[in-house]
Amino acid sequence: METHIFPLLALADADGLSYRGFITVKGQELPFEIQLENGKSLRNAKLNGSPELKRLLFGHEKALKQRLEQCPSLTEFFIDLKDLLERIITKEKREPMPDESYYSKLLSELDAVGWDKLESLDPSLKSLTLILNDSSSRKHKIYITLSFSYPQTPLTVHIDLPSSASKMPNPTINFNDVISFYSKEVEKFQEVWSMLDDIDINTWVLEPDKPKRSDMSRRIALGNHCSLFIKLDELNPKKICDYTLFGAESFIAPLRINIAKNFTNWNPSLSIRQNLEKILEINFPSPEESSDFNVACGICYAYRLDDVIPDQTCSNAKCGQPFHQVCLYEWLRAIPSTTQTFNRLRGDCPYCNDTIMLIIK
Repeated sequence: METHIFPLLALADADGLSYRGFITVKGQELPFEIQLENGKSLRNAKLNGSPELKRLLFGHEKALKQRLEQCPSLTEFFIDLKDLLERIITKEKREPMPDESYYSKLLSELDAVGWDKLESLDPSLKSLTLILNDSSSRKHKIYITLSFSYPQTPLTVHIDLPSSASKMPNPTINFNDVISFYSKEVEKFQEVWSMLDDIDINTWVLEPDKPKRSDMSRRIALGNHCSLFIKLDELNPKKICDYTLFGAESFIAPLRINIAKNFTNWNPSLSIRQNLEKILEINFPSPEESSDFNVACGICYAYRLDDVIPDQTCSNAKCGQPFHQVCLYEWLRAIPSTTQTFNRLRGDCPYCNDTIMLIIK
């Protein structure tokens, strides 16, 4: 860290993983602290600061994360951070302040919709989050962005719903209209959410790591480094869902046989999970059970690589080592004995030297 460029920063621990101090922007000294991961990586660093710093960076989280991922050093990150903050402050100075009608309309809208539905209000008063409870007591967050010319300018509204959900008609200026519209929309998906909640509670879900209400797919651990990917129809969740099996052929071949044998026994009165267990003739591992699936890639020794988990497995039943596709691809390309036919690479498993094949996607 080149401290002469940022003289108001100092190491906060002996390991060199934490810095604390001030960053000077447009004459303002903003207190902050940055904590690095082991290895001093910036990718997942945590930035904490004063309320004013948090206010300035609110809504710019994506740009901040991009800078953390791209900057090769802490010094370059602070230079980029200072540049970002200067542009934010400059833009704020150019924006006109709202007049009295803006505050009056905002307060009257919150009075009308009910303050109990307000989860958060940005210090700039330009964005807020409302809470909508559906008939199954699920909480949905509605994100609303306002312009200082509101109510002359309509609201910008976002809520996490499946792709088939209807869009809010424009222009919209009333919070009550937003709540009323989405109260009806969320009821369309109660059945599919119940199916997915049942899966999330009773199975070992590998992906998504933190499912959103718009996520209609799940990847479920089966054991022995095998998994089942399913995608539900959001409007007809009881019908037979799309599925894909992943894992060593020696383990998933019997499952394919069970599917072919029991496919016609799909029962719409059962949940998706119950039908799949019945057809596959297995019981899904529960989240509480110890699973061998949370195993690192045999090449990079990481479980998640850019939010991707190992999805390639050695077909040797005595090995079964999982790998990230990108890691296995680079490994096989580096071995002279590897052969390629169209989009298929065939080479030696890094662990057991048995033949392993990779389909390049």
